[in-house]
Amino acid sequence: MPKPTSKRQPDVSRALNALRRMVRGLRSAAEAIERDVRISAAQLFVLSELAQVPDQSVKDLAAVTMTTHSTVSQVVSQLIAKGLVTRTADASDGRRAVLRVTRHGTNLLRNAPRAIQEDLIAGFGTLRPSERRSLATGLEKWLHASGLAAVPSTMLFDKPLLTKPRSRGRNKNPGSERAPRGNNPSKAAGRK
Repeated sequence: MPKPTSKRQPDVSRALNALRRMVRGLRSAAEAIERDVRISAAQLFVLSELAQVPDQSVKDLAAVTMTTHSTVSQVVSQLIAKGLVTRTADASDGRRAVLRVTRHGTNLLRNAPRAIQEDLIAGFGTLRPSERRSLATGLEKWLHASGLAAVPSTMLFDKPLLTKPRSRGRNKNPGSERAPRGNNPSKAAGRK
């Protein structure tokens, strides 16, 4: 009986290997950010973007970070809770709220590495326009064909990767266990 992988195209292996390397590199960079500056990679990205152009609204930041209003709003709320960002009424239009990096946020950025999203965007920018279009189209088609189209698009690593060590004894937070292997909620979401 032939090996199940023998009928697969070499391009499948190349694509999966490239994806694995990218995910591994991104995860490693995100973990280093969390360990070194104690904020998530998504928080660092938003903080960096806000530091470059102060007095932005959440809507402005969503456009700059290429994500949704609700995603950026959640990250901004986390940054405000950590004292890294303030939200105030715009002096020229009191109905509009603007965001500013605090002194604490500025100090954190001085010691922080570059946000990994910036490297991804810069790397993507080195491709020719036709390559960028082909890559974006190919990734979207692959996502749909893999049954992952229903998975929400959030900021990269907007949730902490590094977790506290498990305590011994009973789980004091029932229902928080991970789903068993093979039970992929994202695939189930795509089939609904």
